[in-house]
Amino acid sequence: MTIDSSEWDGGSGSWKPIEEQDLPAHRFATPTEVTVGRWGQLNVFACPVPSHPHSWSIQ
Repeated sequence: MTIDSSEWDGGSGSWKPIEEQDLPAHRFATPTEVTVGRWGQLNVFACPVPSHPHSWSIQ
């Protein structure tokens, strides 16, 4: 699972949804207002094998 601080890159418009092409960058790129670390992303890794522990990283 990945939890990201923004839905798309406000600077370059990378991965910007077609429906939002005409919207300003900052406010609409972060609709949930979740900030991970210093505007990074949280990755949580899980394995279906019970003996393998969960792990996570912040990028």
